[in-house]
Amino acid sequence: MTAPNRIGIAAWQIEDSVWRIEARGGRDGVALHVGDQSIQLVAPGDQTLPRLDEQFVRGDELHLSFPQSDDRQFGFRLVVRPVRWNGFAADPTHACFELLVSIQTTLLDSHPTLDLVLPAGEGARGERVAGSQCRIHHANTGDCAVAVILGPQDAGESGAMDTEQTQRVTLFGEFLEKGVIRRARPWLIVNRAGTVIDAKWISAASDALSESPLPLN
Repeated sequence: MTAPNRIGIAAWQIEDSVWRIEARGGRDGVALHVGDQSIQLVAPGDQTLPRLDEQFVRGDELHLSFPQSDDRQFGFRLVVRPVRWNGFAADPTHACFELLVSIQTTLLDSHPTLDLVLPAGEGARGERVAGSQCRIHHANTGDCAVAVILGPQDAGESGAMDTEQTQRVTLFGEFLEKGVIRRARPWLIVNRAGTVIDAKWISAASDALSESPLPLN
């Protein structure tokens, strides 16, 4: 759902439950709201992202464009879509979203970086998925649990922020040649039922992500 006069606000409705995204860019970045918590896509440190310029919906996908400006190192496009696999489909308490991020720069020397910031009151950690090349990052506030899965093609690294209440998962960060498009595709499993995320969901999602080719556009 989107409102034509409110660019940057969108939601997926499942029964009587809503999963809401705010995507204005700038210092606010992009945020998936889960109750009083949010999962944010932001620039590191005191940097800010380009501002949102365009959004549209195609099927169940939300397409967002953040073009490069004179005072930014890069521009990017973001496609957000709900993901399902055998044995898992979104409902009012849990969902999985794919964030397909495509970055590009007009600069000759650029190392663009995006960070996924997870709320974590306890249990924040990163680890390899057993029997898979995927990496997973967990966060749990008690009210909601989040798992970020990075597929084999993503070179994401993670490190804790200065505060112990959040965890930051870094995307990209390497030299990007002018005109080249680089993509990352983290999957976010979110559970707002007040319980931890089932290990079988993580295992099945890792397999599904590993076997799914990276979209070309």
